[in-house]
Amino acid sequence: MHEAPAQGSTRSTAAPTAEVRQLVALVGDRLQRRFGELVESMNAAIEGTIEDLGDPELTDMLHASVEGNVATILHMIRNDIPLEHVQPITAASEYAIRLARHGVPAAVLRRAYHIGSDDMLNRMFEEIQQIDCSPDLKLELLHHLAGWMHSYVDWIARVVLDAHEKERHTLLQQSENETFVLVERLLAGRSVDAGDFAGKTGYRLDRMHVGGIVWIEGTHQGADQTDVLSTFAGSLASTFGATSGPLFVPVDRRTAWVWITTAPERLSIDVSRLQPAVQRIPGVRVSLGEPAAGVGGFRRTHEQAGAVRIVASTASTRHGRAVFYGDDGMAITALLARDLPSTRRWVSEVLGPLAADTPAAERLRETVRVYVHTGGSYVQASEELVLHRNTIKYRLQKAEEERGRPLSDGRLDLELALHVCHVLGRAVLLPRTAHGARPTRT
Repeated sequence: MHEAPAQGSTRSTAAPTAEVRQLVALVGDRLQRRFGELVESMNAAIEGTIEDLGDPELTDMLHASVEGNVATILHMIRNDIPLEHVQPITAASEYAIRLARHGVPAAVLRRAYHIGSDDMLNRMFEEIQQIDCSPDLKLELLHHLAGWMHSYVDWIARVVLDAHEKERHTLLQQSENETFVLVERLLAGRSVDAGDFAGKTGYRLDRMHVGGIVWIEGTHQGADQTDVLSTFAGSLASTFGATSGPLFVPVDRRTAWVWITTAPERLSIDVSRLQPAVQRIPGVRVSLGEPAAGVGGFRRTHEQAGAVRIVASTASTRHGRAVFYGDDGMAITALLARDLPSTRRWVSEVLGPLAADTPAAERLRETVRVYVHTGGSYVQASEELVLHRNTIKYRLQKAEEERGRPLSDGRLDLELALHVCHVLGRAVLLPRTAHGARPTRT
């Protein structure tokens, strides 16, 4: 745990009078009523000024960090809580760690805090202007809050910069790991002696490989998850009948690359078999490439796992936590997941109200998806969905009515859109309040 700033480490200010303390609390109460606006404004100020923070993978973590900081600031000034009593914000530290992993320098993080601080001071000034008191008292109030914000930013910046530096140091140590260096050379297409590789890593390259990426999602998991992921990699190897132990290469505290050797006849990967192991570990995700042989296969299966990783990161469905490149439609789903706004609009255009994020629309989508996937067989769809054939027929009719055109119209687009909804879930669906989405009945 980080300590609060030591005495003399922040700007020196005189103790506020009781009247100023009351006005500070009043400003805090007024700002609390604008909480959503404050968070949105600060996000926009930071994102609009610093291009380095615009990576889509980091956006959610930036928002969580901003929200945590705003909530902490308002709680402290509303309740007159001394700075030395505050605890570090987990989301802020995790964001700093993720920036270090993406190679974003500490100076960028420091600048983001100063931009956020300026934005907050502007909002405070707006509220001070509305208070009915003397100009001198307003000036005293503004001076106090400006000094307080300086102290807060000085403290939180040191906390997050320390987290950033520790993660950067960890990554530097990891990059020096012998196994990691050998694997990096191999993936980069550089020459690696197969015998030397096997001797130093315990993994042979003249076999059939299945490459995978395993990681832990979640902004509040700051602990080192390497051991958890290593155990999961063992389960992965066991599930798919590996002929030897997996090659496990930690990339950072919550991500690892994995290769398992499999017999030539085991070319079919059924990720549904992984669900028990996946469900046991909160936040775990896995993406897998297709089985491939030799050094070239070692590289290619890893590339494929990386290509579909975005699907597991984006999917809101439980079965989307484990994905396989070789599954029908998975490669194109990964491409569509890279531009969610455009994909969401396309899904809406293809499905109409069936794209709504409602239980009723989901039942209709799943019925149509299974029916189409089984080649238009009522019998097979009935067996897979455990529904009477008349129920299948009714839902298909209702789906056509909701869509506004026959299911045979644009069949390829329909099947792909249903598959994308099935895999990615809420990420590509229309919010229940979306314009034009009407209630869907089943």
